[in-house]
Amino acid sequence: MNYELIMLRNALRMKRCAEKFREEMEHIALTSYNTWNWRDGTMGQIEAMAEARDRIEKCMRFYEIVKNALLVLPKGYRALLVAVYLKKIDKKVLAKRFDISLSTVYRKLCRARNSLSNALKGMGCDEEWFLANYGDYEFEERMPRR
Repeated sequence: MNYELIMLRNALRMKRCAEKFREEMEHIALTSYNTWNWRDGTMGQIEAMAEARDRIEKCMRFYEIVKNALLVLPKGYRALLVAVYLKKIDKKVLAKRFDISLSTVYRKLCRARNSLSNALKGMGCDEEWFLANYGDYEFEERMPRR
């Protein structure tokens, strides 16, 4: 499994999820206590807010780890990873744009991915950590083929 690519591809999704959970938490906080609305009364409302807060923190931690790992990378590697995996620019287009061979693009992309993986590991985020913390999430593991 290429957990570093799964993290990279899903970082912005996790940030959006955190925003949704914030909205949910706000809604829970602003909903006045009503025994018909909350299964366990005020305590149920407090527990629901705590769950939402935990989901927000987990999603934002994921996003921040990927963001910090990208910032550690050399500018060229960061730009290549963002172009290919986030902006979904075809590798052939990049080769043509920069007047380099396709094999050079693949070689640089491999180095960039290795650098990202090393940056994540340097932050204590290896594959084992990823599976332990985010293994139950349903991530987009592969990019759709064009």
